[in-house]
Amino acid sequence: MRLELQPGPGETLDAICGGEVQVLQRRLGYRFTLDPVLLAHFAVYEGGALRGRLMDLGTGCGIIPLVLARRLGRKDITALELQPRLFSLAERNVYLNRCEREVSLVQGDLRRVEEQFPAGSFAHVLSNPPYRSRASGRTSLSLEKAIARHEVTCELPDVARAAEHLLVSRGSLCVVYPASRFSDLVAVLRSHGLEPRTVRWVHPRGDRPAKLVLLHAVKGGRADLMVLPPLVLHADDEHAFTEEVRAMIG
Repeated sequence: MRLELQPGPGETLDAICGGEVQVLQRRLGYRFTLDPVLLAHFAVYEGGALRGRLMDLGTGCGIIPLVLARRLGRKDITALELQPRLFSLAERNVYLNRCEREVSLVQGDLRRVEEQFPAGSFAHVLSNPPYRSRASGRTSLSLEKAIARHEVTCELPDVARAAEHLLVSRGSLCVVYPASRFSDLVAVLRSHGLEPRTVRWVHPRGDRPAKLVLLHAVKGGRADLMVLPPLVLHADDEHAFTEEVRAMIG
């Protein structure tokens, strides 16, 4: 089967990481944000995701595996996606970026990972889970967007349960999540034997409250939390990224 690697009607072709990563996306469907790019860099440089098999839960268009493979030199990446249309887009993106050897795509439901993967199959799990509960805010009219952003088909406990099953003992989970839900995140992870070890708060500007948190947890780890210096996205000019962020996105 030949995959179409050019943008079709209603699609765009976008470049990030200095052009190293090319991404096909739908104009009106789910489009990735900066958050998964931040997560990929955090996992490699702060979260210990350096060796062993790696799983991306809910890969969407495949942005996290592409950044890991093309920009950060990672291999042996598996990416799980529920939605058929997004899975098809991720497949095209993997071939577009010539990452077939580094990235394996699997269509499936993270709520039933035990049906597709043996326990303890991965050293690292990454996830950019839906941020919003079903009742919070206005749900997108696009089902594709709604599933990606709201807890429609999975909730945070589902992600934690999947990570607990997939990870080896002392394996790591790295997530990006709203800062306002940090206490929920910690409570849910601990209830599944995932102990937070490293956190980094993400601020839109240096003088603004954190909007996101990057968190690294260890399966069966000890309670010994390290708080890293904050990651600030924008300099004084709200439209200009800081030097650290520019280095990530090229």
